[in-house]
Amino acid sequence: MNVRALETGDDIEDLIRRSVSDVKPSSYTEEQQRHLEAVIPEMNLDFAGKERYRYFVAEGKNGIDGVAGYQKQSGSLAGIFVDPELKESGIGSRLMKKLENDARSLGLEQMETLASLEAVEFYRKNGYTVEESKKQDIEGKEIGVKVMTKDL
Repeated sequence: MNVRALETGDDIEDLIRRSVSDVKPSSYTEEQQRHLEAVIPEMNLDFAGKERYRYFVAEGKNGIDGVAGYQKQSGSLAGIFVDPELKESGIGSRLMKKLENDARSLGLEQMETLASLEAVEFYRKNGYTVEESKKQDIEGKEIGVKVMTKDL
């Protein structure tokens, strides 16, 4: 598997949609999950096209298996998405390491994420700690998240 910068023409929309739709939340209502499925892909496609964000893809034999991005000035993670058929294969962690190394090379000293409640354990396994629990307005809907950070 190769982890590289997202390039113009890389099709990540379907992967992000499938990844978000695959979440079987125990912490969110059906209405909240439908809202996230509707807004998260569009938000990330928008972010990926902006200069202030950096996105990377994990490319396997059959194409793009994962995508992740962060905001370059703040170190705030925009999202990590893995093909649902390849969950638990280490792709998310490899993407996380790439983001962290890239952020470190830009002089950032910390990464932060507003982790969905379903993703907290993934971030913990990758060295992030919970700073606080809060409700976050995500495109007009209050969603419970955990603010998690990691020193680089």
